[in-house]
Amino acid sequence: MTSDTPSKEPGAPVDEQAPSIGASRVRQSNPRQKPTRTKSRSLIDTAGPDPDATLDGIKLTVGVIGGTHGVQGELKLKLLTDHPAHLSTIGQVYLGASDKPTELLGVRFHGDQALIRLEGVSSPEQGKLLGGLKVRIAGSDAKPLEEGEYFLFQLIGLAAVTGDGEPIGTVADIIETGAHDVLTIRPDSGPDILVPNHPRFVLEIAPERNEIVIDPPVYAS
Repeated sequence: MTSDTPSKEPGAPVDEQAPSIGASRVRQSNPRQKPTRTKSRSLIDTAGPDPDATLDGIKLTVGVIGGTHGVQGELKLKLLTDHPAHLSTIGQVYLGASDKPTELLGVRFHGDQALIRLEGVSSPEQGKLLGGLKVRIAGSDAKPLEEGEYFLFQLIGLAAVTGDGEPIGTVADIIETGAHDVLTIRPDSGPDILVPNHPRFVLEIAPERNEIVIDPPVYAS
């Protein structure tokens, strides 16, 4: 184990350069499914890979380091993943924009956040240097997707069409809310169309055809 605090070494990349590809995922929503998020978050606020990128070639953001906890260098992690328990199976993470792996020594959960221990961080002073850094995992270490489930970034750029195949626009953004994610559909002209990820409106998600089939809601003027 090294005694150097990771990712703050001289010449280390700054966090602003790191793409924040959230590990959140989406499927055609079950109206009885309980919401798992309570704060709105716009996917387009963060950079992401090409939607066709393979998981072997990307890293997924699972959280952001907040403050320290206790006197042993434990760190508070604001979670950005739908499967926080999966972190217990991860052996190494990537901090900020660094491609150098850091060993994840331990994970436990406290309220709505995780408390993590990292290689080279054994005091609050070292931990404070990492505040605000994104914690990423290799895409290949992510919890396998279930059938019909996709990472959010894979939906960006899909062609939105009606059930009859009529083009509507392109998925330009996804807003994570406390209930159903909201797709932002950008037509060739006119204002964006907001479509809740609900089976009433999202009829089929088909990245293999580069399209998503929707029945757009009608909003009162």
